[in-house]
Amino acid sequence: MAKTVGTYYFTRHRRAWGIWIVESIINGVTSGTFVKDVFSYEDAVKTTYHLNGWGEPKRIYKKF
Repeated sequence: MAKTVGTYYFTRHRRAWGIWIVESIINGVTSGTFVKDVFSYEDAVKTTYHLNGWGEPKRIYKKF
């Protein structure tokens, strides 16, 4: 999933998963606005797909 301005992405945030919207990308550094926290990886994936308008993910793999 490539980050572009206006799309949503998620990363770890405190003890949950945080969802952000990309505001700018300068020299490879992404700046975004916090949207919300979700408590499971699966919810983060599903919410990000929904917000980006990508439909429902077929499979969810936890990579880290």
